[in-house]
Amino acid sequence: MPVYTDGATPIALTTEDGWTLRGERLARDDAKAVAVLGHAMMVDRRTLDRPSGAGLASALFAAGIDVSWIDSRGHGESGPRAEAGGRWSYDDVVRFDVPALVAHGRAIANGRPVVVVGHSLIGHAAMIAAGLFPDRAPDGVVAFAPNLWSRHLEPSAGVRVVKGAALGAWHAVTRATGFFDTARFGIGRDALAEPYVRQFRAMWSDDRLAGGGDDYEAALGRVATDVLAFSSTNDRLFGRVASVERFVGLVPEGRVEHVVLDGPSAPDHMGFVTDERSRPEWERTARWILARR
Repeated sequence: MPVYTDGATPIALTTEDGWTLRGERLARDDAKAVAVLGHAMMVDRRTLDRPSGAGLASALFAAGIDVSWIDSRGHGESGPRAEAGGRWSYDDVVRFDVPALVAHGRAIANGRPVVVVGHSLIGHAAMIAAGLFPDRAPDGVVAFAPNLWSRHLEPSAGVRVVKGAALGAWHAVTRATGFFDTARFGIGRDALAEPYVRQFRAMWSDDRLAGGGDDYEAALGRVATDVLAFSSTNDRLFGRVASVERFVGLVPEGRVEHVVLDGPSAPDHMGFVTDERSRPEWERTARWILARR
């Protein structure tokens, strides 16, 4: 049975391609803004309020924001899951899941600002979607560790070797079963569909961020909404600072505020949303959201 944060109500959204996305909402009538949260690729929405009632979602709610957090397709309650035959690509997340999150926010906002807060996957997907669909863009995007892997976005030759090998092995393992079992390898809890993994491999081998006929880099160059991005020196592979800097640099100048966290307490990739020491960043996120107009 699903477990919801105290005070939260279950919600369900339907994407334009017919997938049902499920999540929960902490509603408040006095909210000055609406935030819709999305998670990283190998986990589900529970990471966005961990521990339950004291994580990122609850921190934003306490700051005066109406908060919803949603499982993306194939994750958590938004099945079918990959191990049960669910199939999707990264492009499906960009083209359908993110617009559904924004539409949900608009439907409950009553004119208040709507901001998508994304960790890793939904962070970079929301940035791309804002450029692909400017008429359906939110009023802001907060992106924790936003970075898609492509060779020209990784300045270190040594890290390029590591990333290329990792992507090749990742896709090879995935092709054998039709999905990638993250739990089996101890790096997550939600399996990934083969088309999703294949697209990540292709973006690296082609050295081009693209999918479904869309040029993601061109889309990023058209982003007209403000972005608050976070990276950390302790995120040493998935969202390296130098790679995040190159990725967010594809957005027009003046649109992105990139905050780099350093020092022993700076989070690793998951720590942006699961580590209590990231609370100052959650509070900064709340202030930034409340400043949108």
